Amino acid sequence: MEKVLLAVDFRQLEDFIKKTLKNEFMFVGVTTYRDGVIRQMGQTMPDIVVIRETLQGNENIMNIIYEIRTKFHNVRIIFLAKKREPGDALLATLVSYGVYDILYGEKILSQEIIRLIRQPNGYKEVQHLQPKPVLDERKNKVLFEKPDVHTIEKEVVKEVLKEVYIDTGADTRAQQANQQILQESSSEIKNEETNSVESEELPKIVSEIKPPHPSLELTSAVSEAAENLINRKINVESTSLESSQPKEKSGLLNKLLGGKSEDNRIKEESLHAGKQKIITFMGSKAGVGNTSIALNTAILLSQKKKRVIYIEMNDRTPAVNYWYELGLIDDGTDRALKAFEENRFEKIKEAIICSADLAEKESALQKNYKKFPHTLDFMFFSNRYLTRRSGDGEEVNLSLTKELYLYLMFQLEYDYVILDVPSDLENQATVNALLYSNTTVITTSQDVSAIGNAVYMLNEMRKNGFQLSKNIHFIVNRFEKADLSMNEIAEWVQVDEVLSVPCMNKDFINANFVGLPVILYSRNSQLKSAFQKIEKTII
Repeated sequence: MEKVLLAVDFRQLEDFIKKTLKNEFMFVGVTTYRDGVIRQMGQTMPDIVVIRETLQGNENIMNIIYEIRTKFHNVRIIFLAKKREPGDALLATLVSYGVYDILYGEKILSQEIIRLIRQPNGYKEVQHLQPKPVLDERKNKVLFEKPDVHTIEKEVVKEVLKEVYIDTGADTRAQQANQQILQESSSEIKNEETNSVESEELPKIVSEIKPPHPSLELTSAVSEAAENLINRKINVESTSLESSQPKEKSGLLNKLLGGKSEDNRIKEESLHAGKQKIITFMGSKAGVGNTSIALNTAILLSQKKKRVIYIEMNDRTPAVNYWYELGLIDDGTDRALKAFEENRFEKIKEAIICSADLAEKESALQKNYKKFPHTLDFMFFSNRYLTRRSGDGEEVNLSLTKELYLYLMFQLEYDYVILDVPSDLENQATVNALLYSNTTVITTSQDVSAIGNAVYMLNEMRKNGFQLSKNIHFIVNRFEKADLSMNEIAEWVQVDEVLSVPCMNKDFINANFVGLPVILYSRNSQLKSAFQKIEKTII
């Protein structure tokens, strides 16, 4: 039985292919990022890999194809391209690489993908995609011209879905009066701007559907493409039914489709369509209060019924799990990173600390935990990892943090992933956080050395290709009126505005002493206003 790896980044399509071919092929894995294709292939050794051109990630898609052809000679590639014309450089290059199983265009029929998995193309099926070589004997050069052949245009899709059977169940019978019957013989999903889904039989479907993961081209720390991921629309076209960008997350639909995890801590009516974001907080130096700023901002966001996870990436002397006794003995960020190496994704959830669970367990700080928003989760390195010895050989692969960050947002559906990273531009967790974040926040103080170091870090990031001009913010913590004004600091770090948190040392000291974040402890209006402005600015 041949083994198949899917790299299409669309849950419904993955489920449909598996359901249709489960008795004919063995499905050995799924990857949702370009960066994970080669690693997954090395671990699972598939015979067939299905790749979509718009798969999200930083890697050049043709570099991935080339590496597959050179490292995995016997693997058959099925490539789903966007709308292109015969003679297109990408299509021609694919054929020259020996990739003959190609589907391209604005729409792709689901049965075409199934057909290619079952029965591969030969060269004659794709020869029209290559330009015709013309030898200029006088100049001894080979020229090319668009192939002069008659081609039949097929409907093509990047994401394809067919025969999805959904029953909303007894609990939703009352809603069925407003639902439509979808009866189309072929399912199709349109490209990046509009995805359409049609089914041969779709008896009952909720009227609003959560969109699949769109493609992602993350090219810098503040890539605006990441913000557009959640803005893509799904149009369900059949019997004049069209659903524009959803206003609610359909947890029930995802559950029926075997999709992402449903979080019962928030009622569906309280959820509305919004932009998911990865937000990185980094101090200009140790001791400027970056962790306090990051944590309290995370709490403020979760108080608005957003699903938020706060991750402190300090693997030496973390603060938050010590302040609030949140550290776990066995599971943590280290275990989650190993889960990617082992393809044991269930371990990622086990590494997450949920405020809702803390509030239910008897402990010395249970009273405090009950004040935490129930939609706030945490992730830290485990106590076992923090107390490791240098010779134990337990160092984790921090390069996998990029997959962790994106997995938390797209697979576990967090609205905000708040990253508190070390002030070390050589740390791979920090580098990945800067690369994959929508927004970067640098915390500093009024001390000239701290501000100077912030400028130095900013220059180093720009030297390394991070385009930070539009989505970087500076926060001056413990601000007091002094000769060095906010306007002068803003001019120094070359931004229009610098945010600030007033100097409230007493409030912070007392809050930490009683085991509460300051935003849940202090009644100081200045402090609360400062964090509200931070939240409004960075979101």
